[in-house]
Amino acid sequence: MASESQVRAYPRDLASFVRDRLQTGSAVECALLPGLSVLENILSVCFQASLLREEERPVRFRLIFLAPDRLSPNHGPLAGLHRLLFRDRLPFTERELRKLSPSVDFYGSLIGLWHDGKSGLSIWGIVHSGPRWAQSLHGGGKEFQPLPDALVVSVTNPGRITVSNGSTEIATLNSGKIVGPSSAVFDSMWVRSAFGAIEDEELALHMEARRHAKKPWAAVDPDFFRTIKKQISMRLLGRIRSSRHGGALICIPDELKEEFLSENLYVKLKYRFVEEEPCKRFRTLIVKIANALAEFYGSLEAPKRTVGWTEYLASKNQTLSKLDESLFEWAHLVAGMTQVDGAVVITQRLELVGFGAQISGKLERVDAVAHALDPEGWEILQEQTDCVGSRHHSAYSLCNALHNVVVVVVSQDGTAQLVRWNDGMVTVWEQLSSSLIEV
Repeated sequence: MASESQVRAYPRDLASFVRDRLQTGSAVECALLPGLSVLENILSVCFQASLLREEERPVRFRLIFLAPDRLSPNHGPLAGLHRLLFRDRLPFTERELRKLSPSVDFYGSLIGLWHDGKSGLSIWGIVHSGPRWAQSLHGGGKEFQPLPDALVVSVTNPGRITVSNGSTEIATLNSGKIVGPSSAVFDSMWVRSAFGAIEDEELALHMEARRHAKKPWAAVDPDFFRTIKKQISMRLLGRIRSSRHGGALICIPDELKEEFLSENLYVKLKYRFVEEEPCKRFRTLIVKIANALAEFYGSLEAPKRTVGWTEYLASKNQTLSKLDESLFEWAHLVAGMTQVDGAVVITQRLELVGFGAQISGKLERVDAVAHALDPEGWEILQEQTDCVGSRHHSAYSLCNALHNVVVVVVSQDGTAQLVRWNDGMVTVWEQLSSSLIEV
């Protein structure tokens, strides 16, 4: 369904969206939320607090709606949550959130909130979670203690709030729009179709190494290759966002690589790499990780066991830890290349082609794009492009000219868009924009 305009969303709309989303799940999930009127009040107060400043500092915090007796007084990171009760409960107001936010570090702690049925909503204390949870937002491999099933509200920027059930993100309100979890578009069928053949090649390389192994290896879940790529994509986006400079990635099919390295009608590539193994390092690391994972678990248990992302996270193997660090460094390297003018060009195999790519200004200008409301792009809103910057205009023009190219554009404020040609129109996705990762 297409429309020329989009009605702006507010905290009340976000509350209804969250209730509707959880009501389609289990009754237990829905019971974890307060009533709709209370939920609207919580989100409205958090929204208003996000617009304030405390001694010229932005107001940022995480808040958990949970009775304090649901948390043990004997636990703390890394095995649990550290609960600290106030002797005197505080009123739940924008002013109290503004005053309290500097002392409750966003990455380490949450503000405790509850509704006792008598005096209404009140702030009862602080819950210290530790910062390791943030590693998962950047695709990290560290284990962390998940939050209990409860309403969690995260305020990261003015007018930008995210609602979660514990550690599971439900929706984000940003710039008058409600979007779903950040990883949604990475799990879409079109992404799987576009990169499925590449993952089959990586699996084939792993199977070849397996045939030459001297000891039994555990079986690796084929879906592991896709999952780890999704996590690395999150790391890469997180590094670009944290720079506050913005940047762009142009992902091309292999058959366009030589054309992009030569003079062409689409881009001028300032820094071009020689095609050798270091440019293909990502694939090398992925296969090495799969090999090390299979070898490690094959030595511990019956080799018929299938291992994947869960086992990778739980592993304490030094080889896997070093390879994971190498992947992080690869993401850091590529993110750094986006800090110069122009885009980074990579292939669908995540092979580096070059950076400093300037998209030709002679390409046809795109005056309207389809804004995807779901990961597959089945439901859209048609939007004019007169309010976007030159970086976005260039991405739209390139995808309009080359229908098999995907561009990721990150703005200076951290907002990310994925752009590609879809169903007869340049289409943009914002489901990859996680508010939490942009702090």
